Amino acid sequence: MRKIKISLCDLANDLNGIDNKSIPIGVGYITAYCKKIHGDSINIKVFRTFRQFWEDALKQPPDIVGFGSYDWNYNLTLTTIKKLKGLNKDCLIAFGGANAEINMEDNKVFLAKHPNIDYIIYGDGEKPFSNIIENYKKLGLCKDWRLKLKSTPINGCRTLLDGKLIHGQPFDAVMDLMEIPSPYLTGVFDELLQNPVLTPIIQNIRGCPYKCRFCVSGTQLGKIRNFSLERVKEEITFLRHNAKNKILRFSDDNFGIIKHDLEVAKYIRECFDAYQYPAALKVYSAKKQNDRTREVGLILKPLMTYVVSFQTTTPDVLKETTRISATHKEATESINFARKNGMSTATELIFGLPGETLESWKEVINNTLNYGFDSVGMIPLWLLKGSDLNTPSSRETNQYVGKFMVGENAVTEYDDFISVERDEIAVQSKYYTYEEWKTVLKYQINLLMATFYGYGKEILYYANSINIKFTRLFDHILNNPKNYPIVNELVESYIKSYEDNMFDTEEELYSFINDNIEKFKKDKEYLIRLGQKRGLLAYIVKYILNDPENKYLNELRNAICEIDPSEEVKDDLETIFNLALKLIINPFDKVFVPDIELETKYNFKNWILEGYSKGLNFYKFDRPQKITLKCRNSYTVNETIKKDKQEKRTDCFNFFRYMNSGLMRRYIDAKDDNALINSSSFSLGSLNYLE
Repeated sequence: MRKIKISLCDLANDLNGIDNKSIPIGVGYITAYCKKIHGDSINIKVFRTFRQFWEDALKQPPDIVGFGSYDWNYNLTLTTIKKLKGLNKDCLIAFGGANAEINMEDNKVFLAKHPNIDYIIYGDGEKPFSNIIENYKKLGLCKDWRLKLKSTPINGCRTLLDGKLIHGQPFDAVMDLMEIPSPYLTGVFDELLQNPVLTPIIQNIRGCPYKCRFCVSGTQLGKIRNFSLERVKEEITFLRHNAKNKILRFSDDNFGIIKHDLEVAKYIRECFDAYQYPAALKVYSAKKQNDRTREVGLILKPLMTYVVSFQTTTPDVLKETTRISATHKEATESINFARKNGMSTATELIFGLPGETLESWKEVINNTLNYGFDSVGMIPLWLLKGSDLNTPSSRETNQYVGKFMVGENAVTEYDDFISVERDEIAVQSKYYTYEEWKTVLKYQINLLMATFYGYGKEILYYANSINIKFTRLFDHILNNPKNYPIVNELVESYIKSYEDNMFDTEEELYSFINDNIEKFKKDKEYLIRLGQKRGLLAYIVKYILNDPENKYLNELRNAICEIDPSEEVKDDLETIFNLALKLIINPFDKVFVPDIELETKYNFKNWILEGYSKGLNFYKFDRPQKITLKCRNSYTVNETIKKDKQEKRTDCFNFFRYMNSGLMRRYIDAKDDNALINSSSFSLGSLNYLE
């Protein structure tokens, strides 16, 4: 009997290199599970790009194809399905991933709009997809096989037949994850692991107990399930030996949420200390703060930034979005713990959630900066497919108006095949106008410039300690453009770049991309700059790293002195300004110096430990002392800088992409030097993941 040919696709755009630079772990699990259940009766393979999939399909069209659809590949998935049906009209197609909606009425509308799709798979895909294969095998392509197949309800699947939605139970989740073989250990990803661009992903646990309305994770089955510690260890060891990319990413939404995570963290740290693997770690910290999450952060101190998640601090907005954030007590305890142990801290904010106004947002910014995080990120709300806030009812209730930008490098072109992904940004709602949204952008770019990578945080936190709040400071600067031309130039440029690159409709965006496709192919950076994130990096380079006169930071200092012209403030800021400059790790320096010795008359350690809460006079030494400003992981920093220089890049791409915010600057550790990790005791070698 002929083997059934099955393809599983989680496609990434690749006009100018792969945009989603990771191993497609979700379809990998489904592949490994189906191989276990169906054995030699199937020939199944994973694909990451359209080109790879299409060239394989041309050799022999697949019988069944499953697509993992996410916000970054929604259009690419649908366009591929349409083209595939032209090649093989009998191909059976299943559509899953985060874009598979939970609401069955929405499923009905979606399937009617996209008749080429046979099934929607919601939630865990292993069992539902395997059951589709099993039913397909039983029918053996008999007469009316598709009609008979779709007439049979399958748990976790929805299909449309004669206008009626046919479905089994909403979920068919794998409750014991050890039923799923490892796609790494069974060879599913052997080929992809040889691509140094693709970062391996490990899933340690499944399930998110939270129901945040702006996110898609909470719409899935919330029960926490985990793979065994032995399995996770075995995968980490396998990847250390076999993956070309030496970064490691965890797909967990809340790493540290269960005791098991603590043991995983210990093993990661053991590997790092003994073998310098992983070279970098990408992981999402647990939303709730407790002793376990703090211990996990301490164990992984050289590899991760400790995140205390906020999004907003407005109580009514948190309630409306069902967001579970750290309480004030939890956040304070975690930040104090981190400071005492030399850990970098971060949080992130999202403007545009239901109930948030411009005035309430000013309070959010000021309240957040009171905590003294090392890094504060802020983005406007994106209306993600699959999230509750993007449902028709929610959009109508909140009166969201969206504009569209091209996703970062999110274009695929192959012969006559073109696909474009977009990000939809909520630029207006019943709570804020478009002009108010632009005002928020003015705060955003300055918050990111000064605190996201920490380049001006000491200056801002000092201002905060003398009751010059962030919004007061920047209102003063923005209302006096003659006195502060650089900050105002930056803001005007940032707003213009947003407005120039946003489109009122998806159709206008797609037409723009199609009209300029040849230009994008010749100028890789032009396409990438249209996305939001890479645009920010250009400003960091221009106004912070590549300005020997430090005009941006100087204007912040001068504005504080203008608001409070006392000699004490002037003297304090002179000292803090010089400290801030020495803390910056500048990839444009001719020679990278990890640690810098500084003589000072102030106890900066205690200033930081007490949350930058007082003037420097409270922290004077009896006599000047020498302190060391240290780099947390000098080898990773050095290799990324070298890689950018080798590639003759002027945008510091590798420097920003492959490091967390805690590595962008030196730090003053609050602990005794003997208690510190000795960064000179390990070597990250050539960092093959950068090749």
